[in-house]
Amino acid sequence: MRKIKLTGGNVGRHRRKIGNTILAWCLTLGVVAILGVVGVKIFLHMGRESLKKNATSSGPVIVTEIPESAADEGESGAAVNNTPAPDTTWQENWVVYNGKVYEYNEEMLNFLVLGIDKMEKVKKSKDNVSGGQADAIFLVCMNQKTSEVKLIGVNRDTMVDVVMVGIGENGEDVIAPAEIAVQHGFGDGMEQSCELTVDAVSGLFYDLPIHGYMSFNMGGLAALSNALGGVTLTLQDDLTGIHKKWTKGTEITLKGQDTYDFLHWRDLKDFESARKRLARQKQYLSVMSHSVLAQTKEDITLPVRLYTKFKPYIVTNLSVDQISWLASRLVDYTIDTDTIYSLEGETKMGQQFEEFYPDKEALKALMFELFYDEVNLD
Repeated sequence: MRKIKLTGGNVGRHRRKIGNTILAWCLTLGVVAILGVVGVKIFLHMGRESLKKNATSSGPVIVTEIPESAADEGESGAAVNNTPAPDTTWQENWVVYNGKVYEYNEEMLNFLVLGIDKMEKVKKSKDNVSGGQADAIFLVCMNQKTSEVKLIGVNRDTMVDVVMVGIGENGEDVIAPAEIAVQHGFGDGMEQSCELTVDAVSGLFYDLPIHGYMSFNMGGLAALSNALGGVTLTLQDDLTGIHKKWTKGTEITLKGQDTYDFLHWRDLKDFESARKRLARQKQYLSVMSHSVLAQTKEDITLPVRLYTKFKPYIVTNLSVDQISWLASRLVDYTIDTDTIYSLEGETKMGQQFEEFYPDKEALKALMFELFYDEVNLD
């Protein structure tokens, strides 16, 4: 399908893993009962291999220079602190950053989790513009070498090239700069919207491979919070715009509609309201995750009940074998919900809405911190 590239202007808005893990726990129990030990090992191996095939790219593309000692055919390069020995063959996947040589950690598995600004259960959009905006965008990064899971929150106002499906004069797709949150709205509100958002997030992170996605309509979080008996936290900001009693420092217990309001509301008159809302989403995710883990230790049936309530609000491309393999691995992983990374950058006022522009050097530093390993050249 032919695409049109718009050259400027602000596009108007037609505007954790928990769900997957819950499903995985349920499915794994069934798989074990049906297949037996040997069958389970084969089944889980299939899940791991199929996840690798899901990858949206072979690895990030970060333009760097090779050191002069390894330069070929007259190429110039940056000097490095761990310059290879003369007999070292420079590898194609090596990159230089801050005077050191790195390579992408191919044992990373990365998943995109999206919170969509809808209360109802998921359903297909009929017009390609009302699929719902992704007001919560998180990357779940699983490092198989260190058995750690790290989370990255993406500002919903981050400017990227957005694909607007079929809105051209002749029904063609149109590509234009817009806030990353609106990408989900320009699609079917289901798999297509998720896949387009996956492409946008992957491109933002230098074509980072993404191995799966899960989107959930935020209305489902009311059911999740209720099933947990509420999520209790202390307000880090004044939220009297939602409830008169929600002043900074107040301890509240989120249930029902309050959960949605806490995660979705923002004062559009308040500059950088999207960044402040992201901080609330990170706080909720951390507290809720700890609550799920603690309560599951007391009641092993909790994951089943949570999944039953949450399932109608979810869209995911993860298969049974993939989720089962993830569940079998995550049992032994450290999931860091206390340190949830955010992109550094600058928020500017566009023609109509706020626009967030990531700091490229800070983003590159984050990439090397989370997704690359230093090469030992000794």
